[in-house]
Amino acid sequence: MIKALLIVIALGGGVNHTTDMPSMKSCLDARITIMKQDPNAKTLCVPKEDDTVKIQGMFDIFLNLIDKIKEYEEIDRLNREEDCKRISGSFVCEEQMG
Repeated sequence: MIKALLIVIALGGGVNHTTDMPSMKSCLDARITIMKQDPNAKTLCVPKEDDTVKIQGMFDIFLNLIDKIKEYEEIDRLNREEDCKRISGSFVCEEQMG
């Protein structure tokens, strides 16, 4: 759901006010109510991205980064095992034995 930001400017008093609204519909409804109270007030509803969507996007990027690091570590481990010189029957690389 797209959230909205309600901006109200009352020209007579020079008052500027903004309020986060849960939806565009609720913003438009509030705008009508304000216009009935003060026809000279200027009101505007501006779409606003939901913060949870932004946070989820950053979290997804972070998790993908962790997955890539794990993948690179596994590739590195497999490459080291391929290059390992083993003494017959041993599970340990010659370099690790001393």
